[in-house]
Amino acid sequence: MTTYTNPRLSATFEDWPHGQLRTRCTFTVETKPGKGQRAVRQTINPKTGAPSAPKALTYAKAVRIVDGDDGRTYIACLTMYGFVSIMKSDMQLQHESIHDKDERYTAVRALFEGQQ
Repeated sequence: MTTYTNPRLSATFEDWPHGQLRTRCTFTVETKPGKGQRAVRQTINPKTGAPSAPKALTYAKAVRIVDGDDGRTYIACLTMYGFVSIMKSDMQLQHESIHDKDERYTAVRALFEGQQ
């Protein structure tokens, strides 16, 4: 089971994989009144230096960029239904869902405290 730490609203990585090349990648959390928050990822095309089109997740109650104890970056989303969805940093696949019956639920919910 993965443990998540270091919740934040933005993160930049200078050595992000982009095909066979490496580039800069920025994650930000966007807030829209009445809708909630969502994660947005944008990379720089290493061949041209131009920013790529931003990729965004759907809105959730709260979103944080977190680090897993496996050395990977994840996106934690507090859903409208009360469980926490952990998305992989590729923003295409869900890593896991953590419900209130899970022993880690209280610790994961605490990731959303304090930052707005």
